[in-house]
Amino acid sequence: MLAVQEELLKVANAKKDYTDLTDRVEELRNKKEKILLDMAEEKNEQSRLKELEEFLDNQELEIERYDEDLVRKLIEKIIVYEEMFKVIFKSGLEVEINQ
Repeated sequence: MLAVQEELLKVANAKKDYTDLTDRVEELRNKKEKILLDMAEEKNEQSRLKELEEFLDNQELEIERYDEDLVRKLIEKIIVYEEMFKVIFKSGLEVEINQ
């Protein structure tokens, strides 16, 4: 991106049309922003997975009955279809269960 910006300055100083270069700089900035957002999202997902893993590791008892607090902590949503349903965990993991 720095090389494109330097090229833009040279062209601008030579009083040539630099529209293509400004478009390229903008495109590169947008790509960089998207990459940074993707990296932040991935880091957040890894953090949630680690939190979930720690929570499960700290559970001392076997689950013998429905636990509302546990469900709310682990599950994002459940989607019901005619032939199956899908459980989507807060960690991003999805499990399909056929009926």
